[in-house]
Amino acid sequence: MTSHMPRCVKNHWRLLMAMVLVAVTASALLPAGPSHAQGPRLVLAFYYNWFDENTWTPAKVPDFPAQTYASRDPAAMERHIAQAQAAGIDAFVVSWYGPGGGNQTEGNFATMLDLAAARGFKLALDVEATSPFAGAGSAGVAEMLRHALATHANHPAYLRVDGKPVFFFWRQQRFGVDTWQAIRDQVDPGRNSIWIAEGIDMSYQAVFDGHHLYSVTWNPPSDVAYTASKFSRWVQAARERYGSYRYWVATVMPGYNDTRTGRGNAFARGREDGAYYVQTWQAAIASNPDWVIITSFNEWPEGTYIEPSQAYGDRYLGLTAEWAGRYKSGEGQVYAAPAAPAASAPPAPTSTPAPTPTPAPTPSFAALRVDTAVLNLRSAPDTTASLLGQTTAGSIWRALSRLADGSWWQVCCVERQRAWVSGQWVQPIGPAAALQQVPVVDSATSSDWRGVTIE
Repeated sequence: MTSHMPRCVKNHWRLLMAMVLVAVTASALLPAGPSHAQGPRLVLAFYYNWFDENTWTPAKVPDFPAQTYASRDPAAMERHIAQAQAAGIDAFVVSWYGPGGGNQTEGNFATMLDLAAARGFKLALDVEATSPFAGAGSAGVAEMLRHALATHANHPAYLRVDGKPVFFFWRQQRFGVDTWQAIRDQVDPGRNSIWIAEGIDMSYQAVFDGHHLYSVTWNPPSDVAYTASKFSRWVQAARERYGSYRYWVATVMPGYNDTRTGRGNAFARGREDGAYYVQTWQAAIASNPDWVIITSFNEWPEGTYIEPSQAYGDRYLGLTAEWAGRYKSGEGQVYAAPAAPAASAPPAPTSTPAPTPTPAPTPSFAALRVDTAVLNLRSAPDTTASLLGQTTAGSIWRALSRLADGSWWQVCCVERQRAWVSGQWVQPIGPAAALQQVPVVDSATSSDWRGVTIE
Protein backbone atom coordinates (compact mmCIF):
# COMPACT_ATOMS: atom_id res chain seq x y z
CA MET A 1 0.00 0.00 0.00
CA THR A 2 1.39 3.39 -0.94
CA SER A 3 1.12 6.28 1.55
CA HIS A 4 1.13 9.90 0.51
CA MET A 5 2.76 12.72 2.50
CA PRO A 6 0.42 15.68 3.02
CA ARG A 7 1.30 18.67 0.85
CA CYS A 8 1.82 21.00 3.83
CA VAL A 9 4.35 18.55 5.31
CA LYS A 10 6.16 18.25 1.99
CA ASN A 11 6.41 22.02 1.71
CA HIS A 12 7.71 22.31 5.26
CA TRP A 13 10.32 19.61 4.62
CA ARG A 14 11.48 21.31 1.40
CA LEU A 15 11.80 24.65 3.23
CA LEU A 16 13.83 23.04 6.03
CA MET A 17 16.19 21.39 3.54
CA ALA A 18 16.63 24.66 1.70
CA MET A 19 17.54 26.42 4.97
CA VAL A 20 20.11 23.72 5.77
CA LEU A 21 21.62 24.08 2.30
CA VAL A 22 21.89 27.85 2.70
CA ALA A 23 23.52 27.47 6.12
CA VAL A 24 26.07 24.97 4.82
CA THR A 25 26.89 27.19 1.85
CA ALA A 26 27.23 30.28 4.03
CA SER A 27 29.51 28.49 6.48
CA ALA A 28 31.79 27.53 3.63
CA LEU A 29 32.21 31.20 2.75
CA LEU A 30 33.29 32.26 6.28
CA PRO A 31 37.02 32.81 6.99
CA ALA A 32 38.68 29.67 8.27
CA GLY A 33 39.13 29.74 12.03
CA PRO A 34 42.22 28.59 13.92
CA SER A 35 42.88 24.86 14.02
CA HIS A 36 43.00 25.05 17.83
CA ALA A 37 40.63 26.85 20.17
CA GLN A 38 42.25 29.88 21.71
CA GLY A 39 42.77 29.35 25.42
CA PRO A 40 43.17 31.93 28.19
CA ARG A 41 44.60 35.27 27.11
CA LEU A 42 47.89 35.15 28.99
CA VAL A 43 50.03 38.18 29.76
CA LEU A 44 53.69 37.27 30.26
CA ALA A 45 56.81 39.31 30.98
CA PHE A 46 60.50 38.63 30.42
CA TYR A 47 62.39 38.57 33.71
CA TYR A 48 66.11 38.65 34.57
CA ASN A 49 67.64 37.27 37.74
CA TRP A 50 71.37 38.03 37.44
CA PHE A 51 71.60 41.47 39.09
CA ASP A 52 73.67 42.22 42.18
CA GLU A 53 74.90 45.14 44.24
CA ASN A 54 77.31 46.20 41.47
CA THR A 55 74.57 46.64 38.88
CA TRP A 56 73.12 49.89 40.09
CA THR A 57 75.39 52.57 38.63
CA PRO A 58 74.56 55.19 35.95
CA ALA A 59 77.33 53.74 33.81
CA LYS A 60 75.35 50.49 33.50
CA VAL A 61 71.67 51.39 33.70
CA PRO A 62 69.63 54.44 32.60
CA ASP A 63 67.52 54.51 35.77
CA PHE A 64 67.43 52.78 39.15
CA PRO A 65 64.75 50.55 40.69
CA ALA A 66 62.61 52.22 43.30
CA GLN A 67 64.24 49.73 45.64
CA THR A 68 67.60 48.36 44.52
CA TYR A 69 68.21 44.65 45.06
CA ALA A 70 70.27 41.57 44.39
CA SER A 71 68.44 38.96 42.31
CA ARG A 72 69.37 36.19 44.76
CA ASP A 73 67.32 37.86 47.52
CA PRO A 74 64.03 35.96 48.07
CA ALA A 75 62.42 39.16 49.37
CA ALA A 76 63.08 40.85 46.02
CA MET A 77 61.62 37.85 44.20
CA GLU A 78 58.48 37.94 46.32
CA ARG A 79 58.11 41.69 45.78
CA HIS A 80 58.39 41.30 42.02
CA ILE A 81 55.86 38.47 41.94
CA ALA A 82 53.36 40.54 43.95
CA GLN A 83 53.89 43.57 41.70
CA ALA A 84 53.41 41.48 38.57
CA GLN A 85 50.22 39.88 39.87
CA ALA A 86 48.78 43.28 40.77
CA ALA A 87 49.49 44.43 37.20
CA GLY A 88 47.68 41.49 35.59
CA ILE A 89 50.80 39.54 34.61
CA ASP A 90 50.25 35.78 34.68
CA ALA A 91 53.84 34.54 34.47
CA PHE A 92 57.48 35.59 34.21
CA VAL A 93 59.54 34.15 31.36
CA VAL A 94 62.93 33.95 33.05
CA SER A 95 66.20 34.11 31.13
CA TRP A 96 68.13 30.91 31.85
CA TYR A 97 71.68 29.75 31.16
CA GLY A 98 71.12 26.14 32.19
CA PRO A 99 72.39 24.14 35.17
CA GLY A 100 76.08 24.16 34.20
CA GLY A 101 78.91 26.09 35.80
CA GLY A 102 77.04 26.96 38.97
CA ASN A 103 75.62 30.09 37.31
CA GLN A 104 73.11 32.02 39.35
CA THR A 105 70.22 31.76 36.87
CA GLU A 106 69.71 28.10 37.81
CA GLY A 107 69.68 28.49 41.59
CA ASN A 108 67.68 31.71 41.49
CA PHE A 109 65.06 30.16 39.21
CA ALA A 110 64.64 27.16 41.52
CA THR A 111 64.15 29.46 44.51
CA MET A 112 61.67 31.61 42.64
CA LEU A 113 59.59 28.59 41.61
CA ASP A 114 58.93 27.77 45.26
CA LEU A 115 58.01 31.37 46.03
CA ALA A 116 55.74 31.56 42.98
CA ALA A 117 53.93 28.37 43.97
CA ALA A 118 53.05 29.89 47.34
CA ARG A 119 51.39 32.85 45.61
CA GLY A 120 49.71 31.02 42.73
CA PHE A 121 52.03 32.62 40.17
CA LYS A 122 53.72 30.92 37.20
CA LEU A 123 57.21 30.91 35.70
CA ALA A 124 58.62 29.67 32.40
CA LEU A 125 62.14 29.48 31.03
CA ASP A 126 63.63 31.57 28.25
CA VAL A 127 66.33 29.15 27.13
CA GLU A 128 69.53 30.96 26.14
CA ALA A 129 70.77 28.86 23.22
CA THR A 130 74.14 30.64 23.31
CA SER A 131 74.64 30.10 27.06
CA PRO A 132 78.33 30.23 28.04
CA PHE A 133 77.55 27.55 30.64
CA ALA A 134 76.15 25.00 28.18
CA GLY A 135 78.27 22.13 26.98
CA ALA A 136 79.75 22.01 23.51
CA GLY A 137 77.48 22.47 20.51
CA SER A 138 73.96 21.16 20.18
CA ALA A 139 74.64 18.38 22.69
CA GLY A 140 75.09 20.98 25.41
CA VAL A 141 71.76 22.63 24.61
CA ALA A 142 70.05 19.25 24.47
CA GLU A 143 71.37 18.52 27.96
CA MET A 144 70.04 21.87 29.19
CA LEU A 145 66.60 20.98 27.90
CA ARG A 146 66.67 17.48 29.39
CA HIS A 147 67.37 19.03 32.78
CA ALA A 148 64.62 21.64 32.35
CA LEU A 149 62.04 19.01 31.34
CA ALA A 150 62.99 16.56 34.05
CA THR A 151 63.35 19.09 36.89
CA HIS A 152 61.78 22.52 36.47
CA ALA A 153 58.89 21.63 34.16
CA ASN A 154 57.45 19.29 36.80
CA HIS A 155 57.24 22.01 39.45
CA PRO A 156 53.67 23.10 40.26
CA ALA A 157 54.58 26.75 39.55
CA TYR A 158 55.90 26.06 36.06
CA LEU A 159 53.73 27.54 33.29
CA ARG A 160 51.68 24.95 31.42
CA VAL A 161 49.19 25.45 28.60
CA ASP A 162 46.90 22.56 27.70
CA GLY A 163 48.92 20.53 30.19
CA LYS A 164 52.21 21.18 28.39
CA PRO A 165 55.16 23.14 29.84
CA VAL A 166 56.06 26.28 27.87
CA PHE A 167 59.60 27.17 26.80
CA PHE A 168 60.73 30.34 25.06
CA PHE A 169 64.04 30.41 23.21
CA TRP A 170 66.60 33.16 22.68
CA ARG A 171 68.94 33.01 19.69
CA GLN A 172 67.84 29.63 18.47
CA GLN A 173 69.44 30.86 15.21
CA ARG A 174 72.67 29.42 16.60
CA PHE A 175 71.58 26.16 14.97
CA GLY A 176 69.74 25.40 11.75
CA VAL A 177 66.28 23.89 11.52
CA ASP A 178 67.64 20.37 10.96
CA THR A 179 69.77 20.56 14.12
CA TRP A 180 66.78 21.71 16.16
CA GLN A 181 64.76 18.85 14.69
CA ALA A 182 67.41 16.44 15.96
CA ILE A 183 67.52 18.12 19.40
CA ARG A 184 63.77 17.92 19.79
CA ASP A 185 63.59 14.34 18.61
CA GLN A 186 66.07 13.53 21.38
CA VAL A 187 64.57 15.46 24.30
CA ASP A 188 60.87 15.78 23.42
CA PRO A 189 60.01 13.13 20.82
CA GLY A 190 56.33 13.09 21.81
CA ARG A 191 56.03 16.88 21.48
CA ASN A 192 54.79 17.08 25.05
CA SER A 193 55.97 20.66 25.59
CA ILE A 194 55.43 23.98 23.80
CA TRP A 195 58.47 25.63 22.22
CA ILE A 196 58.28 29.31 21.19
CA ALA A 197 60.93 30.55 18.75
CA GLU A 198 62.21 34.13 18.37
CA GLY A 199 63.32 36.37 15.53
CA ILE A 200 62.35 37.09 11.93
CA ASP A 201 63.09 33.67 10.40
CA MET A 202 59.83 31.72 10.25
CA SER A 203 61.47 28.53 8.95
CA TYR A 204 61.92 27.41 12.58
CA GLN A 205 58.16 26.82 12.77
CA ALA A 206 58.89 23.46 11.14
CA VAL A 207 60.15 22.38 14.59
CA PHE A 208 58.80 24.95 17.07
CA ASP A 209 55.20 25.48 18.22
CA GLY A 210 54.95 29.24 18.04
CA HIS A 211 56.72 32.52 17.51
CA HIS A 212 57.52 35.83 19.14
CA LEU A 213 59.73 38.86 18.61
CA TYR A 214 61.84 39.74 21.64
CA SER A 215 61.98 43.35 20.46
CA VAL A 216 59.63 45.35 18.26
CA THR A 217 61.57 48.57 18.84
CA TRP A 218 64.06 48.76 16.01
CA ASN A 219 66.52 51.31 14.70
CA PRO A 220 65.53 52.85 12.33
CA PRO A 221 61.98 52.86 13.76
CA SER A 222 59.33 50.57 12.29
CA ASP A 223 55.53 50.63 12.33
CA VAL A 224 54.72 48.42 15.31
CA ALA A 225 51.13 47.81 14.18
CA TYR A 226 52.21 46.61 10.77
CA THR A 227 54.97 44.45 12.26
CA ALA A 228 52.55 42.70 14.64
CA SER A 229 49.98 42.18 11.90
CA LYS A 230 52.59 40.78 9.50
CA PHE A 231 53.96 38.23 11.94
CA SER A 232 50.47 37.23 13.00
CA ARG A 233 49.69 36.41 9.37
CA TRP A 234 52.94 34.50 9.03
CA VAL A 235 52.13 32.39 12.10
CA GLN A 236 48.70 31.64 10.63
CA ALA A 237 50.41 30.56 7.42
CA ALA A 238 52.64 28.24 9.47
CA ARG A 239 49.54 26.65 11.03
CA GLU A 240 48.18 25.92 7.58
CA ARG A 241 51.51 24.75 6.17
CA TYR A 242 52.35 22.32 8.96
CA GLY A 243 48.79 21.25 9.78
CA SER A 244 49.03 21.90 13.51
CA TYR A 245 48.63 24.85 15.79
CA ARG A 246 51.29 27.55 16.15
CA TYR A 247 51.04 30.16 18.91
CA TRP A 248 51.40 33.83 18.07
CA VAL A 249 52.89 35.76 21.02
CA ALA A 250 52.75 39.52 20.47
CA THR A 251 55.32 41.79 22.15
CA VAL A 252 54.81 45.10 23.96
CA MET A 253 57.57 47.44 25.12
CA PRO A 254 57.73 50.74 27.06
CA GLY A 255 60.81 51.99 25.16
CA TYR A 256 64.44 51.05 24.72
CA ASN A 257 67.89 52.31 25.72
CA ASP A 258 71.00 50.18 25.49
CA THR A 259 73.46 53.09 25.17
CA ARG A 260 75.34 51.95 28.29
CA THR A 261 76.08 48.46 26.99
CA GLY A 262 79.02 49.47 24.81
CA ARG A 263 77.41 47.99 21.72
CA GLY A 264 78.36 49.55 18.41
CA ASN A 265 74.71 49.72 17.30
CA ALA A 266 73.30 51.00 20.59
CA PHE A 267 70.34 53.40 20.44
CA ALA A 268 67.54 54.82 22.54
CA ARG A 269 63.78 54.98 21.92
CA GLY A 270 62.03 57.41 24.25
CA ARG A 271 58.98 56.36 26.25
CA GLU A 272 56.91 59.43 25.35
CA ASP A 273 55.39 59.54 28.84
CA GLY A 274 53.86 56.10 28.35
CA ALA A 275 52.36 56.76 24.91
CA TYR A 276 54.79 54.43 23.16
CA TYR A 277 53.90 51.60 25.55
CA VAL A 278 50.22 52.12 24.81
CA GLN A 279 50.94 52.12 21.08
CA THR A 280 52.65 48.72 21.31
CA TRP A 281 49.77 47.34 23.36
CA GLN A 282 47.26 48.49 20.76
CA ALA A 283 49.35 46.95 17.98
CA ALA A 284 49.71 43.67 19.87
CA ILE A 285 46.01 43.35 20.67
CA ALA A 286 45.02 44.17 17.10
CA SER A 287 47.09 41.24 15.84
CA ASN A 288 44.82 38.77 17.70
CA PRO A 289 47.57 37.04 19.67
CA ASP A 290 47.29 33.89 21.72
CA TRP A 291 49.39 35.60 24.41
CA VAL A 292 51.02 38.98 24.97
CA ILE A 293 54.57 39.22 26.32
CA ILE A 294 56.15 42.32 27.85
CA THR A 295 59.77 43.15 27.11
CA SER A 296 60.41 43.46 29.94
CA PHE A 297 59.72 43.45 33.66
CA ASN A 298 63.32 44.27 34.61
CA GLU A 299 65.83 44.32 31.75
CA TRP A 300 67.57 47.39 33.15
CA PRO A 301 70.70 47.59 30.92
CA GLU A 302 68.46 47.82 27.83
CA GLY A 303 66.01 50.24 29.42
CA THR A 304 62.88 48.15 28.79
CA TYR A 305 61.85 47.69 32.45
CA ILE A 306 58.32 48.29 33.75
CA GLU A 307 59.42 47.56 37.32
CA PRO A 308 58.89 50.58 39.59
CA SER A 309 61.81 52.98 39.21
CA GLN A 310 63.16 56.19 40.63
CA ALA A 311 62.31 58.05 37.42
CA TYR A 312 58.83 56.70 36.70
CA GLY A 313 57.51 55.34 39.97
CA ASP A 314 54.92 52.62 39.34
CA ARG A 315 53.48 54.36 36.26
CA TYR A 316 54.22 51.43 33.95
CA LEU A 317 52.73 48.87 36.29
CA GLY A 318 49.56 50.96 36.23
CA LEU A 319 49.51 51.06 32.43
CA THR A 320 50.16 47.32 32.35
CA ALA A 321 47.21 46.64 34.64
CA GLU A 322 44.93 48.73 32.43
CA TRP A 323 45.95 47.18 29.12
CA ALA A 324 46.25 43.64 30.43
CA GLY A 325 42.67 44.02 31.63
CA ARG A 326 41.55 45.25 28.22
CA TYR A 327 43.26 42.38 26.46
CA LYS A 328 41.91 39.69 28.77
CA SER A 329 38.36 41.05 28.64
CA GLY A 330 38.40 41.05 24.84
CA GLU A 331 37.87 44.80 24.77
CA GLY A 332 40.96 45.16 22.62
CA GLN A 333 39.36 43.15 19.84
CA VAL A 334 37.49 46.27 18.75
CA TYR A 335 40.76 47.28 17.11
CA ALA A 336 40.91 45.93 13.58
CA ALA A 337 44.19 44.29 12.63
CA PRO A 338 45.81 46.56 10.04
CA ALA A 339 46.18 45.26 6.52
CA ALA A 340 49.54 45.25 4.79
CA PRO A 341 50.19 48.82 3.63
CA ALA A 342 50.59 49.80 0.01
CA ALA A 343 54.16 50.31 -1.08
CA SER A 344 53.61 54.04 -1.42
CA ALA A 345 52.08 54.70 1.98
CA PRO A 346 52.43 53.47 5.57
CA PRO A 347 49.42 51.93 7.34
CA ALA A 348 46.97 54.36 8.86
CA PRO A 349 47.61 54.99 12.57
CA THR A 350 45.07 53.89 15.11
CA SER A 351 42.63 56.56 16.22
CA THR A 352 42.29 55.24 19.75
CA PRO A 353 43.62 57.91 22.12
CA ALA A 354 46.28 57.00 24.64
CA PRO A 355 45.27 57.28 28.29
CA THR A 356 46.65 60.18 30.26
CA PRO A 357 49.84 58.90 31.92
CA THR A 358 50.46 59.19 35.63
CA PRO A 359 53.00 61.96 36.32
CA ALA A 360 56.47 60.88 37.38
CA PRO A 361 57.11 61.25 41.11
CA THR A 362 58.82 64.48 42.15
CA PRO A 363 62.06 63.83 44.04
CA SER A 364 62.60 65.33 47.48
CA PHE A 365 65.93 66.87 46.43
CA ALA A 366 67.14 69.29 43.77
CA ALA A 367 67.20 67.33 40.54
CA LEU A 368 67.08 67.53 36.77
CA ARG A 369 64.81 65.61 34.42
CA VAL A 370 66.14 64.95 30.94
CA ASP A 371 63.80 66.24 28.22
CA THR A 372 65.56 64.96 25.10
CA ALA A 373 66.03 61.49 23.64
CA VAL A 374 69.76 61.24 24.39
CA LEU A 375 71.82 63.68 26.46
CA ASN A 376 75.61 63.73 26.80
CA LEU A 377 77.26 63.70 30.22
CA ARG A 378 80.56 65.60 30.02
CA SER A 379 83.57 66.14 32.26
CA ALA A 380 83.27 69.95 32.09
CA PRO A 381 80.66 72.57 31.06
CA ASP A 382 81.79 72.61 27.44
CA THR A 383 80.64 70.72 24.34
CA THR A 384 84.29 69.88 23.59
CA ALA A 385 84.88 68.29 27.02
CA SER A 386 85.37 64.54 27.21
CA LEU A 387 82.26 62.37 27.22
CA LEU A 388 81.64 60.45 30.46
CA GLY A 389 78.42 58.79 29.33
CA GLN A 390 74.90 59.40 28.06
CA THR A 391 71.43 59.51 29.54
CA THR A 392 67.97 59.45 28.04
CA ALA A 393 64.57 61.12 28.16
CA GLY A 394 62.81 60.95 31.53
CA SER A 395 65.88 60.01 33.56
CA ILE A 396 66.42 62.00 36.76
CA TRP A 397 69.77 63.19 38.11
CA ARG A 398 70.67 64.91 41.38
CA ALA A 399 71.74 68.52 40.80
CA LEU A 400 75.05 69.51 42.45
CA SER A 401 75.82 72.93 41.01
CA ARG A 402 75.17 75.16 37.99
CA LEU A 403 76.60 78.03 36.02
CA ALA A 404 75.07 81.42 36.77
CA ASP A 405 73.19 81.59 33.48
CA GLY A 406 71.83 78.04 33.83
CA SER A 407 73.46 76.95 30.57
CA TRP A 408 75.15 74.00 32.29
CA TRP A 409 74.35 71.92 35.36
CA GLN A 410 76.53 69.56 37.30
CA VAL A 411 74.94 66.23 38.28
CA CYS A 412 75.78 63.12 40.25
CA CYS A 413 77.21 60.75 39.15
CA VAL A 414 78.87 58.63 36.45
CA GLU A 415 80.97 55.91 38.05
CA ARG A 416 81.20 58.07 41.20
CA GLN A 417 82.34 61.03 39.09
CA ARG A 418 80.41 64.28 38.76
CA ALA A 419 79.29 65.20 35.25
CA TRP A 420 77.99 68.25 33.38
CA VAL A 421 74.85 68.44 31.23
CA SER A 422 73.55 71.19 28.97
CA GLY A 423 70.81 73.22 30.62
CA GLN A 424 69.02 73.44 27.27
CA TRP A 425 67.85 69.85 27.51
CA VAL A 426 66.93 69.44 31.19
CA GLN A 427 64.12 70.58 33.44
CA PRO A 428 64.91 71.44 37.10
CA ILE A 429 62.54 69.59 39.44
CA GLY A 430 62.22 69.10 43.18
CA PRO A 431 61.44 71.42 46.10
CA ALA A 432 61.86 75.11 45.23
CA ALA A 433 63.96 75.71 48.34
CA ALA A 434 66.36 72.92 47.37
CA LEU A 435 66.70 74.26 43.84
CA GLN A 436 67.47 77.75 45.16
CA GLN A 437 70.28 76.32 47.28
CA VAL A 438 72.09 74.65 44.36
CA PRO A 439 75.55 76.34 44.35
CA VAL A 440 76.40 78.66 41.46
CA VAL A 441 79.94 78.20 40.15
CA ASP A 442 81.95 80.31 37.75
CA SER A 443 82.81 78.74 34.41
CA ALA A 444 86.37 80.00 34.78
CA THR A 445 86.82 77.90 37.93
CA SER A 446 84.64 74.98 36.90
CA SER A 447 87.77 72.91 36.34
CA ASP A 448 88.01 72.66 40.12
CA TRP A 449 85.11 70.24 39.92
CA ARG A 450 86.54 67.93 37.27
CA GLY A 451 87.29 64.40 38.36
CA VAL A 452 85.98 64.89 41.89
CA THR A 453 84.54 61.61 43.13
CA ILE A 454 81.67 61.09 45.55
CA GLU A 455 82.34 58.94 48.59
